[in-house]
Amino acid sequence: MEGHESLLVDIVLVSAWLSPLWLAIGFTIRSPLNFLQVVLWMPAAMFTAFLWRGRLYGRIAENNQGAVLISNHRSSVDPFFLQMASRRPIGCMIAREFASGLIVGPIMDILDVIKVGRRGVDTAATKRVIREAKAGRLICMFPEGRLNTTRQFMQACRPGAILVAIKAGVPIIPCYLHNLSFSNVIIQPFYTPAQVSLYIGDPIDVVAMSEGKTDKETLQRVSIHCIAEIGKLAGLSEWQPEMAGKNWLE
Repeated sequence: MEGHESLLVDIVLVSAWLSPLWLAIGFTIRSPLNFLQVVLWMPAAMFTAFLWRGRLYGRIAENNQGAVLISNHRSSVDPFFLQMASRRPIGCMIAREFASGLIVGPIMDILDVIKVGRRGVDTAATKRVIREAKAGRLICMFPEGRLNTTRQFMQACRPGAILVAIKAGVPIIPCYLHNLSFSNVIIQPFYTPAQVSLYIGDPIDVVAMSEGKTDKETLQRVSIHCIAEIGKLAGLSEWQPEMAGKNWLE
């Protein structure tokens, strides 16, 4: 009898130990994400749900249309929350210096992030996101271009996301992340409890707004309109974004 009880205990323990694997396999079958991506996103989902108590208001439509998501940018884990809004994998643009290294580099390759240079115009990365958005992928871009550690709602923004959306022929989807602790320490969110909310706005047809034009004046006008929608999601209906000049990194 003791032998049977011991075997039963062993089966329960092994099943419990393998349960994350079964969950990953089951989710992979139902998800556009591949197995390795699911394995890497599962801890992110745990952090989002339990440590940061993420709440989602709105979702991205379940279709095959590409789009460019824009959001305020307060922490290194902002893409974790944006992924909550869609079952499809979201391609995030990440500065190359933060997406390289012996360990981080391969992980970013598995997650298929778009590595981009922050100084100057990264033509290769821009062409890639235009191509992938046109093919139906969701792309996440932060108009501020860097973490906002100030008390301003958003820092000066650039029109790159709007340019990509117009060139790819896809809409802009404004998003707002609320109640993120701001810090320029990359690992700080992973040991800091929070209660974060993500608000998803309505898609904006930037192709119609711009009539397909990408001259400086048109990009400025459309960018201000789209980024102002992030403010409206935050309840700041009168807020108007500031557009950055050439020396925005300084």
